[in-house]
Amino acid sequence: MNYFEYLETNKKIKLNPEQKKAVSFNQGNALVLSTAGSGKTTVIVARTGRLIYEKISKKKILTITFSKMAAEDMKSRFSLVFDDSFRSKTYFSTIHSFLYKIILDYFRKKNIKFTLLDSNFKIIGQILKEQYSREYFSTVNDDEIENIVSKISFIKNMMISYDDIDTYGFDVKNLKDICLKYDEFKRKNLLMDFDDILHYGYKLLSKVSYYKDKLINEYDFIQIDEMQDTSKIQHAIIRQISSNNLFMVGDDDQSIYSFRGSFPEYMLNFNNIYKDGKVFYLSNNYRSDGNIVKISKRFIENNTTRYKKPIEAIKECKNEVKIIKATSRAVQCKYIIREIKETTGKSIGILYRNNISSLIIANSLYENNISFYIKDNKTKFFKSFVLYDVLSFINLAINSKDRDAFSRIYYKSYTYFNKNMCNFVLNYDNDKLSVFSILKRCPNLQYYMLDRIENFEYDIRKLEKLPPKDIIKFIKRDLEYLGYLEKLDDDGRNNLSSTLIILEILDEIAGYCRDIQEFKDKINSLQGILTESSKNRNSAITLSSIHSSKGLEYDIVYLIDNIDGEFPPDRRKESVEEYLKSLEEERRIFYVGLTRAKEKLNIIAPYVPSVFVDELTKKKKAK
Repeated sequence: MNYFEYLETNKKIKLNPEQKKAVSFNQGNALVLSTAGSGKTTVIVARTGRLIYEKISKKKILTITFSKMAAEDMKSRFSLVFDDSFRSKTYFSTIHSFLYKIILDYFRKKNIKFTLLDSNFKIIGQILKEQYSREYFSTVNDDEIENIVSKISFIKNMMISYDDIDTYGFDVKNLKDICLKYDEFKRKNLLMDFDDILHYGYKLLSKVSYYKDKLINEYDFIQIDEMQDTSKIQHAIIRQISSNNLFMVGDDDQSIYSFRGSFPEYMLNFNNIYKDGKVFYLSNNYRSDGNIVKISKRFIENNTTRYKKPIEAIKECKNEVKIIKATSRAVQCKYIIREIKETTGKSIGILYRNNISSLIIANSLYENNISFYIKDNKTKFFKSFVLYDVLSFINLAINSKDRDAFSRIYYKSYTYFNKNMCNFVLNYDNDKLSVFSILKRCPNLQYYMLDRIENFEYDIRKLEKLPPKDIIKFIKRDLEYLGYLEKLDDDGRNNLSSTLIILEILDEIAGYCRDIQEFKDKINSLQGILTESSKNRNSAITLSSIHSSKGLEYDIVYLIDNIDGEFPPDRRKESVEEYLKSLEEERRIFYVGLTRAKEKLNIIAPYVPSVFVDELTKKKKAK
């Protein structure tokens, strides 16, 4: 009995001819281009099983996955198919995990103990925040910290020399200096972050032949899952440890992690890097309705930097793909709620480009007593300085004695109050007076400033009486908060398009409320709703970003907030070359969203539809 007969007879797994060719590959370097829903995990699991079936030692096989969750999933899938004689000591690992063992061994021999900082933003962010304020005498908000952390990770993953940082045009001032001081802080305190594992691992393999030789001798077969998501330094590490026997599986059309340093160009240059390499195609989509496969195939073919590959539907064309244009997010929600109420026994994925899109639909589901699971409730919204600023304007309007609220926004409107005036208010010993009354008591006050205080008081009191639907517009325009955001954007300290989306979402939330207090309460309650919903893992309805949905599937998908300037994001500041490159990645993200659907796909575009919606509806010209 050959291996494929064994699989069919004993495991009830029948591979198609393409899958069999890939699973049968033995020696040399291979790239398996697997389209969405084509069974790539099945191929890796089946090939691992074949090697063991043919008496290859399990210790000689290393399978590397992109994430810890993917490694656990691969291990679980393998365990479901094969018994203990196969499972024991079969190694599925992330690249970080097996490098960490090498680093630990090296430092142990040097009698050095270090602490690993996990991906906890709070710890890394606090280090950078303290450092930034100490070195540059300036405060940074959480959005800026997250941007700095992201850029440092990108630099490490793309193997960018600190001397070359300035040539990349990063949107962070003093980034080279920040990187150097951050590294110095870690060295002094014997700390290492997640990206340092790659950096030190690569250095050890390059400079200490013992570790490189050990790994080359240890593993005869190295398999890489999600090849399109690996970074430049990860590729370099993989090449160091392979003895010309790599089996790489991925889909360049699903490369969506450039912000982490993923490097799909490596896949695209496979034949140049590995002259005798073999390319296999997994072209059959077993997941999606035929119409979904057709429209997603036609869409992704708008990208030019990709492998031209066959993508074939196995399922019949039963359901038309729906493209719905809505006048607002509220109308979008009403459509989804109505459809969900008429649906039973199906898994539903509500997917979006940005996590902030979860807020309005989560609120609508909650208001309609519909249980849902939110995959990632850590939206930036609740940590955004914009939200805190808006709440401070509102708090001051509700309570004119709120000095904390004033101290946050005193310089963020047309007033141009200075730090001395703020300190005078904070330190004034009569807590019965309003902020405005105290301001009028400031020493050496000019007449023009007195007028400004009175105008500000008038506007803040007016804000309290406004209907909620007018609050955000009033803060942006009349209080000139938008001007403050634009100045931050000009200084490279804010992404204006992102902050405008936050204000837009707040404006939508306000539309559900009767007065300013209810608006404030609604904002505060939303975080609790999301936190509780993140525990509902067994719910039929899942809210998820497209990035977090990768590798998953749902009977019905609603792809929401396909709005011009949001998906794809507004990138007018980029060069033409950068814009075209980022547009291709955004198109890949959209493609991943499309291909999560098994039976029905609904694409909803509130306001001005995304250019991607236009691409979906355009027929290709015959050549």
